[in-house]
Amino acid sequence: MAGFDDPGVFYSDPLYSEDGQSEVGANETNTAIQKKFYDFLRTFMDDTNVYCYREALKHHYNLRQYWLEVDLEDLRNFDESLADKLVKLPSLHLALFEDAAKDVADEVTRPRPPGEEEMREIQVMLRSDSNPVQVRQLKSTDMAHLVKVPGIIVSASAVMAKATQLTIQCRSCRVYKSNIPIKPGMEGYMLPRTCTTEQAGRPKCPVDPFFIVPDKCKCVDYQTLKLQESPDAVPNGEIPWHMQLFVDRYMLTCNDGICAKVYVLCTGSIPRGRKFYW
Repeated sequence: MAGFDDPGVFYSDPLYSEDGQSEVGANETNTAIQKKFYDFLRTFMDDTNVYCYREALKHHYNLRQYWLEVDLEDLRNFDESLADKLVKLPSLHLALFEDAAKDVADEVTRPRPPGEEEMREIQVMLRSDSNPVQVRQLKSTDMAHLVKVPGIIVSASAVMAKATQLTIQCRSCRVYKSNIPIKPGMEGYMLPRTCTTEQAGRPKCPVDPFFIVPDKCKCVDYQTLKLQESPDAVPNGEIPWHMQLFVDRYMLTCNDGICAKVYVLCTGSIPRGRKFYW
């Protein structure tokens, strides 16, 4: 009976199908998907026949508010398959959505004043009218998908800075490595152990020669929150469940920071093996 009580470990990767091929972009490239997001932001009209997202981008950008809130129902009405892609794999398609929003903002804000020719990054925040899912009802199939969870914020950290692009320098040969991208959320970056720069007549650089140059890094504000499930969802005699949330950039600016003891409906994704990002 050895191993009889071993439940085993089961794993499913939502990025790949059973035949091992990627389900993302199997028939479409990322460029084609970004073009669809671009067409949605540029051509979608609301009930009053106004290009709502195009005008919102122009209005926010002129006010130096580099964010846009998008209703998932509008995207679903425009292209249902595109909305499904965003819901099933937001970690990839939200970045394409933000690149498309940057292209549209670049188009509708020309010409810009002198000194502001360089485009700023646009953050896309999603709003959903779907039914929320309680914390206890989350399943493995919800991992890496877009979900909507209700709860109460019971604690909130101070607003801190997180690097999105790093610049590192070798102590020995003084060579820079710039614009190293950092994944969103609580992901970190491991500095290279060795320097690959070869210079004639110089000794080889020692191990662990790199250090971060703060003045040449790009950073954003972020905040971590502790979400407790709704009191009406807690069974009798049970302890409330919690999860840690990660919010960044203009999610903090729009709400003047998020404080504790408020009821919220969070729309975000749950990366595998990591904290939750919203």
